[in-house]
Amino acid sequence: MSEATPKKPHRSTTQLESYSRCAEAFRRRYIEREIIPPGIALIQGKGVDAAQGVNFRQKIETHEDLPVSEIKEAAAAAFDNETAGEYLLSSEEVSEGPKKVLGRAKDETVRLAEAFALQQAPDYQPIAVQREFRIAMPNSTHDLLGFIDLECDQKRVTDFKTANKRKNQDEVNSSLQLTIYAAAHRLWTGSDPKEVRLDTLVKNKTPVRQVLASTRGRGDYQALINRFNAIQQAIAAGNFPPATPGAWWCGPRWCGYHATCPYVNSNPVTVQITIP
Repeated sequence: MSEATPKKPHRSTTQLESYSRCAEAFRRRYIEREIIPPGIALIQGKGVDAAQGVNFRQKIETHEDLPVSEIKEAAAAAFDNETAGEYLLSSEEVSEGPKKVLGRAKDETVRLAEAFALQQAPDYQPIAVQREFRIAMPNSTHDLLGFIDLECDQKRVTDFKTANKRKNQDEVNSSLQLTIYAAAHRLWTGSDPKEVRLDTLVKNKTPVRQVLASTRGRGDYQALINRFNAIQQAIAAGNFPPATPGAWWCGPRWCGYHATCPYVNSNPVTVQITIP
């Protein structure tokens, strides 16, 4: 792998993860260009991400975090901006009422931003925020494009998440996104990051922070190249299999294509069996 100039088409981390989860959803999103509006959880994530970016960008120079009130205001403003456009509600959310759903989601977004300000932000002195990278992949028609959430003065690369439940160590050990972050860091600096981190705010009534760390090396980068090339070959061959039945992301709450997916019965018949 090497640094690339923006000449060739690219694949992103999101595209690779999308194909791995459900190649049919990838096909509809990135080949057919069927754009589905974001759901509430994604909008919340964007709100918190915007607040993190506002704080960390200025902290590069000031070495001080913004007041908690300003970080919360940034998250609320980003949430309002996102919900001013199109967004997707589940059937349960429609039944509850959009106004109520949005109000509760915005409140939770602000609480998550406050938790970021108090629990996460003080631990980092950023040197780069959302830095773009473009990696030339060996023997490929496409480059790999992405943005690293945060690089800090401790030679760590960090991916910030919000989640409904706690992560596990396997998730950070196998994270494709963190492998790609580490590969970009190596290209820029000539060495692997000291640590790759998944720093998560769990959406409890009072948000709880969870930090999981791992490392990356040459074996991980070779596995990334192998995966990238295999996905590229499958796309070129028109191979777009659906998600594994029963996968948590294969449902109406998480997939906007679910209702019209040819591999899913979106109107199942429930049969009640009475046992004498």
